[in-house]
Amino acid sequence: MDLWAEAKRLARYLAGKRTELERLELKDIVTAKAVLDIHRKKIGKEIVAVPLFSLRPIHLLDRENAAETARQRAETLRAHRQELLRRGTLDCETLARLMPSVSWIKVVKEREGSYLAFEGNGRIAALQSVFQPEDGLLVEAEEYKFRNPKKILRRLNRVRRLNGLLPEAKRGPKE
Repeated sequence: MDLWAEAKRLARYLAGKRTELERLELKDIVTAKAVLDIHRKKIGKEIVAVPLFSLRPIHLLDRENAAETARQRAETLRAHRQELLRRGTLDCETLARLMPSVSWIKVVKEREGSYLAFEGNGRIAALQSVFQPEDGLLVEAEEYKFRNPKKILRRLNRVRRLNGLLPEAKRGPKE
């Protein structure tokens, strides 16, 4: 494709997203930067099976279309609840069949037993509304690896803080 055709395609795409762009907030920009950094700084990734309730969202479902999609996904999951409980693990293929998306659930390990999900927050919300911690359901996710995950975790927790999922950081007195 030539450069001019690509520029026109991008312009049409952005025009279609105009209303979303007009509603962008600081938290959306910080989220985009954090996700960009994740992709730039990763040294690898692998599919891991983790307990459903070890997955922590980085943002709220504060847009009606995302909340509605999560509600529809929860209905689908309820219809398959017993089958999924029997399996014990919700693998990527089953996730894609029941809750189609353009990507897997993507996570960064925060610490043992805690993963921050930067992709798939709506699917996680649907899953956590249908299943309980005592169900012990495992979910496959794509875990991103880093040489030094501290900076990435700090950025993801800043996104969580901006979304009201963590308390404000306490700051010491200025020296």
